[in-house]
Amino acid sequence: MLEAVVKYTANRFRYAIIMPNLSPPVATSEVAELYHQRILKAAGDQAPWFRPLMTLYCSPSLDQDDLLRGHEAGIVKAVKYYPLGATTNSDHGGDNILHFIELFETMADHQIPLLVHAESTNPDIDLFDREAAFLEQELHPLCEQIPTLQVTVEHVSTSAGVDFVLDHSQVGASVTPHHLSRNKSDLMTPEFDPNLFCKPIINSESDRQAIVSVATSGNPSFFLGTDSAPHPTSEKYGEQAKAGIFNAAYGLEVVAEIFAQENKLEYFADFASNNGSAFYGYEPSEDELLLSRKQVEVELAPTLSTREGDQVVLFGVDEASQWTISKI
Repeated sequence: MLEAVVKYTANRFRYAIIMPNLSPPVATSEVAELYHQRILKAAGDQAPWFRPLMTLYCSPSLDQDDLLRGHEAGIVKAVKYYPLGATTNSDHGGDNILHFIELFETMADHQIPLLVHAESTNPDIDLFDREAAFLEQELHPLCEQIPTLQVTVEHVSTSAGVDFVLDHSQVGASVTPHHLSRNKSDLMTPEFDPNLFCKPIINSESDRQAIVSVATSGNPSFFLGTDSAPHPTSEKYGEQAKAGIFNAAYGLEVVAEIFAQENKLEYFADFASNNGSAFYGYEPSEDELLLSRKQVEVELAPTLSTREGDQVVLFGVDEASQWTISKI
């Protein structure tokens, strides 16, 4: 699967924050370095600009000394927190983010960012309210206790998430192409679409509009983060659909279409390229891509195939049929 999908990211992006929720998870600096080498080998020599940024999985077994050594060596760039059972391969996650205060204080002291899957797993809370509940009950107290900790609300999915970032100066948010462009009616109507199933769940149209409004505003706290997750159709179409959408192939076209519809293309480069780089302290890419509207729509392949024959659905085919991308 890695061989089949990595070039979609490497050909389009200078930086990619690599999530650690593999099975088993990326929990040590040594494993992160080995994974980094695998990614670069799979990407090959055609994208020498590509820089995977490695993260470690936040769990009770995470060794602080190993984290600091990996960070000082330039291997580990951040730590990712998953609520236990919230999403794919989150069974090593935490049952409350506040239980990791000591770790996060150390991270703040060493300027190591915390990336958060912001979703409550309380079964009494409605699925569509779980981001707001997590932010209020867990992340807000954490930010109050450690105001110097740099936090990213990953794949923000609600207006509550937008408001949270706006209210906390040390917090940024990654925004996915699918949360920008789809709502829960797309997910559920006329029937459940497993290809749009992700966590946190795609939410209401009013939530989508709030995300679009702030993403296209030029606000530097919001930036593109694809959360691209390649699950084969055998796992998406089974009795329990895997949460995740593979959008690395056409994510830029989806976002460009949103910015074009909002008449805000002047902010597209900041959102897609500059804001995230600045938030994490990296120089933006010196290379440029040119996106152009097509005069005539063309038919694009809706899936990719792995060497073993697995099929992965490509998100954003409709939008991509309206754009071309070329390297300058």
